[in-house]
Amino acid sequence: MWTILTSICTYKIELEPILRMNSIKPDPRLIPRFNIDYYTGDFLSSMLHLEKKPDVDKITNLFADVSINYTNSGRTSLYIILKALNLPENSNIGVSLYTCPSDFDAIIHAGHNPVFIDIEPDNYTLDPQDLNKKIDDLAAVVVVHALGRPADLEGILKVAGDKPVIEDCAHALLSRYKGMLVGTIATAGFFSFRTGKYISAGEGGMITTNDLQLASNIENEIEKLQLPSITDEIKHATITYARSLLYHRPWFGLFSLPLGSRIEDKIDIMNKRSFSKTKIRNTDLHVITKKIKDFQGKVDKTRDNSLYLIEQLKGLDLILPFERSETYCNYFLFPIQFKNISVRDNLSEELRKAGFDTVMLFSATPEIAKLSYGYEGDCLATENVAKRLLVMPNHYTLRKKELDKICNIIKNCI
Repeated sequence: MWTILTSICTYKIELEPILRMNSIKPDPRLIPRFNIDYYTGDFLSSMLHLEKKPDVDKITNLFADVSINYTNSGRTSLYIILKALNLPENSNIGVSLYTCPSDFDAIIHAGHNPVFIDIEPDNYTLDPQDLNKKIDDLAAVVVVHALGRPADLEGILKVAGDKPVIEDCAHALLSRYKGMLVGTIATAGFFSFRTGKYISAGEGGMITTNDLQLASNIENEIEKLQLPSITDEIKHATITYARSLLYHRPWFGLFSLPLGSRIEDKIDIMNKRSFSKTKIRNTDLHVITKKIKDFQGKVDKTRDNSLYLIEQLKGLDLILPFERSETYCNYFLFPIQFKNISVRDNLSEELRKAGFDTVMLFSATPEIAKLSYGYEGDCLATENVAKRLLVMPNHYTLRKKELDKICNIIKNCI
């Protein structure tokens, strides 16, 4: 039981390093910010496919003409790409500061050093101008399509020149840049199917590249990884299922969030101790291939919810997300940026009282990067955004009356 609780809390903290109240009262109505759609059918189906090779045709058809490989996680995928690039040891790898620290961890595990690049504050993605100031000292660049929002790949690739550019698409499955799927445009890309992402498979990472030699190197690196045992498969699927159950109403508000908020400082926030590098589990890959079939429909519904929120909230004194003309955003997450920190904090509290969980996403990343990864404080836009951004519920399971309630609370607080 403690393994399950630790897994729940580690997941929560890794994705939401937020500054919450010390005590959160249990509330069975509370709607989680992240939608975990791993259900009983997924668990049972994965158990029936423990030793069967999943049919990945739906994925390969979606990413036509792109080489695809799989690992157990997004961070392992980034690690594998960096190893496959055969960069000199201790190379400097540019990476957006506005992301999960697991990217920094993967860079270090691959034998390199993260160098932090600032973001464009209106899109939350890597700023080509700041990259241009630092590119001479970099061997490669990791571009994070944060919150599902495609970065300015044209500008970034122009600055990078012949240096490898890796797309972090953990939030951005089916997002597009100039009509092309993110993850298929730069040197390589990687995706995450960790529980809490659009496709909640438990774990799982996918690597994409158009470079045939790099694809061969990636395959060679993956062959070095251990294959999870049947015992590991069963344990992992069971924990994933339990975690999903406890992340839904009524258990999320009654139990998971109140407990997590009390013990988050006792958990390995960077999740280093559980950075296990293995091949993908059959159970996870099976769930991924099962869910990819109706994934576009979920994106469409989430986009509809997001565009409805934008329409209802326009004209207020806050910064709403928008889509650049050359992009198609999957709206995995819905960020609102506030000019006043106290207004943001008060709104978060009011929404939670009304039954809606929110996330001050990556708010702790700049401080974590200073303490553990050598960040020197030169990404001011990121630090400003991290203090003022709140991610709202927008997932495809929400109904119009719930969206309207969110909008009314925001209007009353602004």
